[in-house]
Order: sequence, then structure tokens, then C-alpha cells
Amino acid sequence: MKYHIIKTYPSITMKGYLTLTIFLLPLTPLCSQQPDLALTSYNGQLNIAALNSITRKPEFHIPTQSNVLISLQSHPNVGSVLSGNQNYILTRRFRVPVKEAQLGQVRDISEENQTVQYFDGLGRPIQTVELKASPGYKDIVQHIEYDGYGRETVSYLPYAEQTSDNGSYKVAAKTNQLDYYAPSGSWDSHVRKTNSPFSTTVFENSPLQRVLEQGAPGTVWQPSSVRTAATGRTLVTDYETNAADEVRWWYLVAGGASGQYFYKPGMLYKTITKDENWLSAKSGTVEEFKDFHDRIILRRVWESETKALNTYYVYDDLGDLHYVIPPSVSAAAFSENDADFVDYIYGYKYDSRRRVIEKKVPGKGWEHIVYNKNDQMVLQQDAVQRANSQWSYTKYDAFGRVVETGLFTSGSTRSSLQAALDNEAAAALWETRTGGDYSNVSYPRSSKSIRMVNYYDDYTFNGASTAGLQPSGITRSQRVKSLLTGTRVYRTDGTGPLVTVHYYDDRGRVIQTASENQLGGTDYVTHTYSFTGELLSSKRDHKSSAAGPLTTVVTSNSYDHVGRLVETRKKVNSHPEIVQSRLSYNEIGQLKQKDLHVSGGSSVQEIAYTYNERGWLTGINNPGSVTDRRRFGLRLDYANRPRTYNGNIGTAVWNTKVSTGQVQTPEQTYTYDYDALSRLRKASYSATGRVNHFNEELAYDNMGNIDTLRRTNGGTGWYNHFTYSYAGNRLESVADAGSAGMGSSYTYDANGNAVSNSRLGITGIEYNYLNLPSKYTKGVQSLHYTYDATGRKLAKSLGSSVTHYVDGIHYENGSLAFIRTEEGRLVPNGSSFIYEYFLTDHLGNVRAVVDHTGAVKQIQDYYPFGMEMNTGSAFSSTPINQYKYNGKEKQVELGLEQLDYGARFYDPVIGRWGSVDPLAEEMRRWSPYAYGFDNPIRFIDPDGRRPKDPPGWFQSAYNAWVSLVTGTSGSSANDAMPNASPQTSSINRTLGVAGDVKAIGDAAGPFALEAAAVSGEGLKVVGAATKTAGYLAAPFTEGGSLVLVPVGEAIEVTGTGLQIPKMIAAGDNTRVAYTVGSTLLFNRVGSVVDKAGSAGKITKTDNSILNFVNEMWNKTADMIYDYTERDKNK
Repeated sequence: MKYHIIKTYPSITMKGYLTLTIFLLPLTPLCSQQPDLALTSYNGQLNIAALNSITRKPEFHIPTQSNVLISLQSHPNVGSVLSGNQNYILTRRFRVPVKEAQLGQVRDISEENQTVQYFDGLGRPIQTVELKASPGYKDIVQHIEYDGYGRETVSYLPYAEQTSDNGSYKVAAKTNQLDYYAPSGSWDSHVRKTNSPFSTTVFENSPLQRVLEQGAPGTVWQPSSVRTAATGRTLVTDYETNAADEVRWWYLVAGGASGQYFYKPGMLYKTITKDENWLSAKSGTVEEFKDFHDRIILRRVWESETKALNTYYVYDDLGDLHYVIPPSVSAAAFSENDADFVDYIYGYKYDSRRRVIEKKVPGKGWEHIVYNKNDQMVLQQDAVQRANSQWSYTKYDAFGRVVETGLFTSGSTRSSLQAALDNEAAAALWETRTGGDYSNVSYPRSSKSIRMVNYYDDYTFNGASTAGLQPSGITRSQRVKSLLTGTRVYRTDGTGPLVTVHYYDDRGRVIQTASENQLGGTDYVTHTYSFTGELLSSKRDHKSSAAGPLTTVVTSNSYDHVGRLVETRKKVNSHPEIVQSRLSYNEIGQLKQKDLHVSGGSSVQEIAYTYNERGWLTGINNPGSVTDRRRFGLRLDYANRPRTYNGNIGTAVWNTKVSTGQVQTPEQTYTYDYDALSRLRKASYSATGRVNHFNEELAYDNMGNIDTLRRTNGGTGWYNHFTYSYAGNRLESVADAGSAGMGSSYTYDANGNAVSNSRLGITGIEYNYLNLPSKYTKGVQSLHYTYDATGRKLAKSLGSSVTHYVDGIHYENGSLAFIRTEEGRLVPNGSSFIYEYFLTDHLGNVRAVVDHTGAVKQIQDYYPFGMEMNTGSAFSSTPINQYKYNGKEKQVELGLEQLDYGARFYDPVIGRWGSVDPLAEEMRRWSPYAYGFDNPIRFIDPDGRRPKDPPGWFQSAYNAWVSLVTGTSGSSANDAMPNASPQTSSINRTLGVAGDVKAIGDAAGPFALEAAAVSGEGLKVVGAATKTAGYLAAPFTEGGSLVLVPVGEAIEVTGTGLQIPKMIAAGDNTRVAYTVGSTLLFNRVGSVVDKAGSAGKITKTDNSILNFVNEMWNKTADMIYDYTERDKNK
């Protein structure tokens, strides 16, 4: 018997979550054109399009000399022909309103998308077909096959069917897939060709079926009996147990720990991981030892055949983590008074309820935490605050939502404050609000200074009158229960509260954010959405004062028939709308070209992208043929040198074409060498006519701190020859034996923040309670920074010179300097604006600035760790662009030359941060001051809190989610959960809700939105797989497993919603939308899970997945990073 299940979804967005997504492939949102369009007024558009009809009304008029394209966008009909001789599930997703009576009508592919999943007789998926989903309206097919044991030993890349486009089962899918990627094939030349478009998995021949070897697409990454430069470069895993005297047994003693004994043989599970760079023996391998409770005891990384870097984890009898001993500690015992403990070791203390009450991170003093009876963190104090009798406090409402944060003054000890909280009455555990503000019944009630207040559920709070702009044609909803409706955020000094109000439609989508800015004006950001919830436009109305001029910036988006973004337009004030960017894709959905500032059929700049078999970026244009329209070219090579098979880049070749009359630079090349830990050891520069230019050589200590750094700069000998001296991880001094003479000394406060820098002549640096620099002193000059309580930078001032930052709009001394855009910035030019476009490399480093006429305004190249090769001002625009390395703003005042990443300042001259990483506990085997895992060619640090891997982090995260659900990783949900080690379990319970507030600050930058997008992609996979599991198991569970279907749908919906904020972003002006959307969506998942749980229908396995999803909200800041990559670097 064949089973045919047809699921029909009208894509109606319900209150509590966003648009339902059925796609299993990572396709983006939906078509934005209206089916029928009536033209009544002309607003300067360059392109006007509709799907069915365009009607010109008498009042519609286009001025003379205007260049406007008016067109009908035609798409083929759906025309699906399903294979009735196969089991399948058909999913229909509508992108226009459809009533039940209209289900049988004919629609084109822009109005309805269909996905067909075919199954074999055992209920296993064997093929997924996305009907006409490619840019050329071809079916995108995912072929799946199994071995005799039911294992997926070969995973095939998706491909586009060249001839069939009707959704039918592709009998020759395997052959067609190989033909699609064949080097001899001409079909879709924009896809990387390979004879091995699949990844192979080798399983253990045992009932455990553990993975022994994991390949990847591409011939070089296929399993082989030998590992050479051309093949066999797989991930290899060995499973053993510990040997005698191999692992120390650490246990707690009074005031410390001892490791004088060793585990007996066979007492620990030993997993050995060898990445793609590994050839033989121990060098480059990672050994992980776990006990029978699945607690990690030791992580050992082999730097060479004889040198290992050990990270030990020490637990108490209850299994709570007390100490983490990083590689620089070699002693077999320590006390908390020892220098090793102070300098290197992580420490945790617990109360009788197993809550973390004290915590120490290397480089910082002890941090104290106080809880209420609900196990919610109420007070937290770091070492600097303790010296000032200051605490940070958090208050909650009855639903556990953060409603107020601020500073509390008390000289009492942690234990006495905890006793006071333990004696609080039950009625005083949370705040209530019946009108304008909260009741102030919870602790602390006095001696406090408010820094931020959150409002939910209604608009009766004080300051809600900020909203005065009604979006045209949009109705604000009053159904806002559970939603964040407003915030009042103070400066870090407690002054100048700014109110922000969020307005929603009936589907729970943010339609407008009204916010006061620090200049005395108000910003209104208004969003419109398509039927399916895709962002169509964002309009920002900005005033710097109540009586000041209005600046209006409108960003509009268009999408293809399956929702891939194809065009972004920009309109400023009354000036004509311009096409800021136009995107095109290959047949499997990879971005192949971006055109900037498009007019008619031509653009100012073209940016072509190429990838290798693994999806890693290999090219941005061609450096060998740069042109006026392709100013910047970059080629990245992998697997061409030792230790470059795992994503490390072997060579980078680049070139930038300057404008006529400027001096053309030659094509330039960096060749990179790495050690066994993938740390950059040497960057060799070459270019015609340049000798001894821009080389870098480095050596590191056991924690990844730089020991020595040498650079050349075109002269004889070394330009820099740095030797670093440390006290633990803190840099005390740098001696420079090079010609530059850039030696320096440093001092620190109790939180590990650098407070002086002799090289720069900085005699004092002051920090606020967020550990952000607030004042630099150099002689008689002082540079001041102003932030709000979320850490958002509001202003900096030096003498009479003041720069204001208003969510992407910059003011210099009261005058508008520029407006940041998705592709660069807008610079005022009289009454109009000049569009400047930033041409970047794979790390987001700005390499060139080109204006809308095509003129090169600025060129910039960098040493590997970010120091500039040239000044970048030879062809400068006005004002000079200071957003350069990693796209971060260079602080030039007082000669700082440091980069502001948001959470910390970075010094590219010495390759180090000036403060401890706020997320140091995620990477304990690394110094909290080290940059980018010592591999700045591969990793970036989006906000100063944790490195990320641009070439592979998305695909790794995606694969990790798939592995989690399918079970192929061998990991439990808790294992996959970032930072799921035992010491964090109690912290997460308490700090989870506090993430609501923290996420507002986290979302200030574009990478927070990337976090949401990637996490959303993963959740979509989890949801789809959970939902499918429910269907497949239904015949064998008498329908019991169908409870997973709505759960899977809710998770899938959540994933879709998390992707939306990335599209909302225009500069930083919608940073809060991310927090709002995330809170809303996860509430939806929780309600579905609760219903299923109350029915008693969720199994232990299902619950682990669902708990993992709910935990995701508690760890919003962690979602950006591939958990496997981070776990590797702990």
C-alpha cells in the first residue's frame, strides 16, 4: 500500500509566531511583488513590477527625463506531476491569500510552492524535490540512499534537475546528480564541479555504529587507505579507554585541589579526534576523556609529537564543576592563594541549592551572585564593584521576565545579602504594574539607581506617548500580551533615559519602533511585510531634535519566486530611489553575483563569488583581471599547503584597481603557514617590485598568548620584533627590537582591563560597570565615551570635538557626517547624498571605498592581525572612512589606533584585546586576551566576545543541527547545547530569563542578526525533522507520535522567525526587533511543548530535543557559533 499525505498551509501568520516554513532546504523568503498594481503616484522608483496586471490611473505622472522600467513579472504555473507509485508527502505553501474553496485553482510558482518528500517502503525518506525552486525554475533535488544496515553512508549534495521540473520522483537522481557536478558538464557553470559531490561516512562494525571517519564533498576529502595531498583528508575518530598514568585524578581539598593520583586503566572513555590536516602519530590530534557520568575530565591537544596541552575539569561529589585547569598549569596541586590559580584557573563555588554563588575567571577577581527564592539572579558583583560597594541588580515580573536592571549600593557581604533575600516574603519576589510603572516591592527597594526598565503587555507605561507617527495603511494591534512593548534605557551614569516603544500588527510582527535619541529627537522605524511575513520595506524617519530637519531613509526589498532576496533599493528624502544592490544565484541557490548601484542594465560595481565543493568562499571577482566595474578581486586557496585541509586558508591573492591617474598597486599574495593547532605561524608576502614587505612571523605560549611577533615593512631587517612578557595572561610589557621602537608597558584593574599603555602615552583608562572604556587620559587631554545601559555607544568627545552615534547615523560636532547602509554609507553633499560602497574581503575587512560614480575613494590593506599596511588616506573621501578591519571603527583620537568591536577594544599592532573576553568560559583553554584563536585569516570576532569562522561556520552549524536530530553525531541534546557543562546548568536556570534584557544589547550589531538567521536555519531543520519523525512513526505508534507534528511545526516556525530580523536590519536601527521577535517565537514553542507534555505524549528522547530548543532562548548570545567548533576550542 502506498501512502500519500498532502499537507496544505496557507502561510497564515498567527499571533505568537511568524510565518510557517515547510522547506527542508535553506531557502530564503518570498516574492514581494503584488499580483495586481494600480499606479496613482510616482515616488521616484526605477523599477515598477507586478505579477498579473498594472493599471495606470489618470493622476499617475512620470517626470520627463526619467528612466523607469514598468514590467509584468511572469512565472510558470506550478504544474506538479507527482509519482503515484511512490509514498510521498506533498507540502503546499501559499504566498498569496487562498481560501479553502480556491485550493483547486491553478497558480504560478510565485503564488504557491510545493515540496515533495518521497519515502521507501520502510518509511525512510529517499528523495526531496523542491518544485521549480531554482532560479531557472528547475526542480532542486536531494537524493538519499542507505546501506544494508539502514545507515546513510553517503550524503549527496542537492542538485538542480536539468530537464524535469514537475516535482515527480527522479528515478535517475543519483546519476543526474553526478552529471550536474561533473567537471566535464556545462550545465550550471557557476557551481563548483567535482567528481565527488558527496560526503562519505565510515561506521564502526559494531552495534554502536559509531562514526570512525567522516568525509566531505570533494575528492580530497573522501576516505582512502592513505592520506595524501590529494585524497583521504577526512575527520577520523578513534574510541578507546585510558591507559595507566595517562590522566590525573583531580579531587577537591581544603582551599584547592590535588591531582597527585592517576585514573586506573579503563576508568575513562577516550575519544581521539583527528581533523583533515592530520597525517600520522599524535601531532594535531585532540583527546577527550570522559567518566561514566559523561562528564569531561580532560581535553588534551597535541601541539607536537612530544608536547600536549592539557585542560582538566575538577568536580565535587555532586558532579558540579569547581575548577578548570588550563594548559599553562603544570603543578599537581594548588590552593586558591597560589599564583597559578590567580593567573590561569577558573573557579566556581556553590550553595546548598547547587547554585553558583562565586565565580572566578583568569585575569579577573572573584564575582559574587545572590539569588531570590525563585532561583533568579538578583544581585551580581565583580571585583571592581566590590571595592566600590556596588552591585548590579535585576528585577522580574511574575512570568520571570526581566523588568528592571540597575546598580545597588551596599557594603554588605554576599552571604548577608543572600540571607536577606532568603527572608523575603513570597509577595515580594516579583514586580507588578497596574499603571505607569512598577510596584518596587522586590529586592532591592532602596539605595538603587535604575539603568533600564522593560514594559510588556500594553501601552499604559510612562513614556508610551513617544509614538506619534501612524504608519500609513497599517493598523497597530492592542493584542500585545507577552510582547515587549517598551523600554526605558539610561546612560551608564544613570542620566538621560531614552524611551523606545514597539508596535505590532495582529500577527505579532513589529511594524514600528519609536525611540528617543540622545540628541533630543526621535526615530521612527516602520516595517511592511508580505503575506508570508517577509520584510518588504523599512522606513526610518529621523530627527536630531524636535525642531530639526527630517531625514527619511527607505529601504525596500524584492525577492524571486522562492524568496531569495534579489534586489535592495534605497531612497533618501525626496531624492530618486536607487537600486543599491541586485543579487543573482546559481541553480542550487548560492549567491553568484552582487551588483552595486544599478541603473538600467549597468552597475557601478560587480562582485562575483565562487565556492569550492564544501561551500567555502574561494573567490571575490578575479584578482588577475580587476576592472573599473570590478575594482577589488580576491582568491582564496585551500588544501594547497600543509594544514590547510580543515578550512585554514593556504594563500590569499588580491588586487585593487585604482582610478585613472592614481598609482596602481601590483597583484599581492600572502602565503600562510600554521602549526598543528591551526595557529598562524607565518604570513609571507609577495608582490612584483616589493622586497621584504609586510611579512609576519609569530610564536605562542601554551594559552595562545603571543610570545614573539616580527614584521617587515619594506626596509632592511625587522620593522617590529616584539617580545611579550606576561603575568599569567595579562601582558605586562612588550619589548621591540625592530626599527619601529614600539615597546610598551601595561597595568590593569581588578577586572583585567588595561588601565595604561605607555606606547600610546595613555596614563589612565577608566571603565564603566559594563567594563567598557569611558575615559582615556593622555597628558592634559581626555577622550570620553558615553554608552547606554545596553552597551550601545552613544558619543565620544575630545575637547570641543564630539561624535554622536544614533544607530548608524553619525554626527560630527552637531552636523550629519554620514549614514551607514548595508553596503557602505551615505555621505551628505549639499542637499543630496553621495553613495559610497565598501568592497570587503571574506572577513569583512574594507579593502576599498567606491562612490556611485565608480571613483575609488579609499584603499586599505592589512597585516594578518589587522595592522594597516598603508594609511588608506591617499584617496580619501570626506569624512575619512574609519570602519576598516573587520568593518570595525578605528579610534584615531589620542593616537589610539584601536578598534571598537562593541564588547571590547582591540589593538591590531600587538594582536591582543585590552580586556578579558566576556565569554571566556566558552574557550577555557585559550587566553581571554587572544584574538581569533590565533588564526585571524580564518576567524573573525563579530562583537569582541567570541571568534567565528566565516568560511565554514554556517555549514557546520547546519550540519550539527541535522546530526542532533538524526542521531548521527552520537551526541545527546545536552552535549550539543553550547556551554552545557555541569557548572553552567544552575547558572542557565537563573540567568536564562535575564537574557531577555541582555539580548537587546547583543542585537546592536549585524552579526547578532546573523546569529538569529543561522539559529533559525538550524531550528527549521530540527522542526522539519521532528515533524517528519512524527509522520513516519505514526503507523507504528497508533498515531501517538503525531504529537510531534505540531511541535515540529512550532520549532520550524521559530526558525523562520529568527531569520526575519536579519532582513529588517538597516544599519543598527532595528536592534530591538530581534529581541522582541525571539521572545515572541519561543513563547509559541513553549506553549506547544506544554500542551503536548500535559497530554503525556512526549517521550524522553523527544523531550531532550524540545528541551534543547527551549534552552536556545536562554542562550541567545551563544546561538551564533557552531557548537562543534566552540567545543573544540574549550
